[in-house]
Amino acid sequence: MFTIITNTLTPVFFVLALGFIAGKRRIIDNVQVRSLNLFVMNFALPIALFKASSQTPRAKLLGEYNFVAVLVLTMWTVYAINYFIQGRFFGATRGENSVRALTVGLPNTTAIALPLLVSVLGQGILVDIAISICVGVVFMSPITLAILAATKATTQGLPLGKQMKDLTIHLLERPIMIGPFAGIAVALLGWHIPEIALTSCDLIGKATPGVALFLTGLVLSTQTIRFSPPVIIGVVLKNFLQPLIAFGFVIALGLTGPTARAAILIAAVPCGFFGILFGLANDIKSEVSGASLLLSSILSLFTLSAVIYLTAGM
Repeated sequence: MFTIITNTLTPVFFVLALGFIAGKRRIIDNVQVRSLNLFVMNFALPIALFKASSQTPRAKLLGEYNFVAVLVLTMWTVYAINYFIQGRFFGATRGENSVRALTVGLPNTTAIALPLLVSVLGQGILVDIAISICVGVVFMSPITLAILAATKATTQGLPLGKQMKDLTIHLLERPIMIGPFAGIAVALLGWHIPEIALTSCDLIGKATPGVALFLTGLVLSTQTIRFSPPVIIGVVLKNFLQPLIAFGFVIALGLTGPTARAAILIAAVPCGFFGILFGLANDIKSEVSGASLLLSSILSLFTLSAVIYLTAGM
């Protein structure tokens, strides 16, 4: 088991470290990560998820409702708890609070869950990863984006209705949403994708895990750890409580097998960077979210190892 955990996590943290070092040494500008982020979110990842979901048997897709429910309930629970604590006890503003909550509630599925779950559970788990990313895009990101839009509308005197309309259109037009949903539609309709198209998708899709991990390392290199109570509470929620909450929902909803293990492993993945990127796009630089992202990623070397070991019998 030790060998399996080592072989699984070493490549993940090696690429993370490369990105971190490249950012710290200014080999690559760690502040201007927009181009790499756009490559991952608009090209590599949507194409990889399109291929994975379009190749999935219809019966498997239709049987994933419990898996979706576990992910949604787990992420919503952690988001709500952190949002309440950060606002009630630490006086975070509404916009800052939503960024902190998304950073903790939404795991880094795009960069860490993808290579991790494939290493542990094999290529067959790709559709579950695609679904988990869809869950984040559909059920998690819009909450923070809506709060940020409402905050912007209030502070700048903009019509909230127009802000929400623009937000909805923006979400529906994003390739990260179009890719997996288009693939799921293809699978449900039973359409056949030509082999040359699948091979073309493979060429760019295989770049996704490595580039996304490297990008995460770059983002981490800009952050400073300050062991403040908001950071510690957020990381405890993410790294320790979220996998336990996921396990509880897995038991409650009767989820079993590799899909159940995937749900728990996804919950154990460290903080994601969507919250930070959304915040920066709205002129909110959350030091708490940045510190949480870095500390959560470091601690995940131990917490992920524990979860991989404890779920091995599932």
